[in-house]
Amino acid sequence: MSAWWSKLSRIPTKHPLAFGVGISTSKTMFSDAVVQKVVERKEEIDWKRNMAFGAFGFFYLGGVQYALYVPVFGRLFPNAASFAAKTIREKMKDMKGIAALSAQVFLDQMVHHPIMYFPVFYMIKDFVTSETPDPVKAVNEYR
Repeated sequence: MSAWWSKLSRIPTKHPLAFGVGISTSKTMFSDAVVQKVVERKEEIDWKRNMAFGAFGFFYLGGVQYALYVPVFGRLFPNAASFAAKTIREKMKDMKGIAALSAQVFLDQMVHHPIMYFPVFYMIKDFVTSETPDPVKAVNEYR
């Protein structure tokens, strides 16, 4: 393995927040560009919309979710890493691990997403794409 690859491969562990923010921003903007060009078949990319996705990727997916999933979920579910490292066969026998995993999915999908994720997405979208941002209008659009 070359020296530059060795240095590059250490970035996620040395700078996890910066790495997550960079990856989240890049993949979110890239994904929107692909949707616009391939799925929606647009002639030109709507860069204002793309920047809204980029801002959401930067602030929320990279920053807020890191703060939620790493320290908060880490404290709430301290055995998650050991459960994840088990084989499928071992996981199937670990009822406490399955219950903890179910609780994580429930909290994420039924609490975090409806209360935080989607309202923040619509507010960031409104802030980036509107002449006069209106958080109330953005949350109503989400509803």
